[in-house]
Amino acid sequence: MATSADEPVESHSADRTGRRRETSGLSIGALRAFVTVVDLGSFSRAAAELGVSQPNISNQIIALEQACGLRLLHRRSQNQALTDAGRELYTRARLVISRMLDFETAANLFSTLKQGRIVVGYSTPPVAMSLIGHFMRTYGDIEVVARHGNTAALRADIHDCRIDVAITSLMEPDPGLSCHLIAHQGLNLLVPAGHPFASRAEITASELTGLSIVAREDGSVTRLLSEEAMIAAGTPFAPILTVESREAVKEATANGVGMSFILDGEIGEDARLKALPILGLARKVGVYAVALRESLEIPAVAAFARLAQAAPS
Repeated sequence: MATSADEPVESHSADRTGRRRETSGLSIGALRAFVTVVDLGSFSRAAAELGVSQPNISNQIIALEQACGLRLLHRRSQNQALTDAGRELYTRARLVISRMLDFETAANLFSTLKQGRIVVGYSTPPVAMSLIGHFMRTYGDIEVVARHGNTAALRADIHDCRIDVAITSLMEPDPGLSCHLIAHQGLNLLVPAGHPFASRAEITASELTGLSIVAREDGSVTRLLSEEAMIAAGTPFAPILTVESREAVKEATANGVGMSFILDGEIGEDARLKALPILGLARKVGVYAVALRESLEIPAVAAFARLAQAAPS
């Protein structure tokens, strides 16, 4: 059939060739077959070395030559001699295979947890450090980086991939994330050791009325529970001071600025302070190991999640 002089017949052919080159021939398998044929001087010996049939080797070499648009081997020579183009591309093919072997070796180390790095964010040091220590003892070849933050900041860091896992308190597990429960925590009133309350074992929510409270910052689960406690006490949540860390809360309380709230297990060994469980609060928070679901495909993250699942809650 006749064609118009303006019809780009050659461009159609070039497009088909480009697609063929892009989708076939240029593969690691073909490059490995090419290099092995040259190294061993024979299609049959290359097939035996790679554990495939001789026709398979022949087809891969033909596909590679078609993809390159060049003849790489002089077929009629006894030892499969390289053409000039073949000699040039043989060197590059060996480099590609070498890099691929390096990649496979590194990938194997990561998959077997013999190499790697994991960034763990935490808002609750007593729970977090126990799990982090367990992970480091179990997987000594994995580098662990730890970063502190409150719950809101850590959730943002998870979504933005700045950290791999967060060990943090949540009011409820996030359905959009992988969340493994590690422990439950209740709320305590933190008082100076010299305060009359310090002689008691606990306090009721109704006794919170009229206290001068030092509060945690927005984004902290401790603050959310504190607000609920004051609502239960029937009094407005009106802190006299807001600080941005658990240590700052403890120091403010120890130095007489005001009383504050802290979660179970967070007081440590500070003899200046006493933590009183608050009766009448039904809500407890969970400490979770949190990660993006797709991050569980990373071997180190999956291993961390397994340890978190095995932790007693």
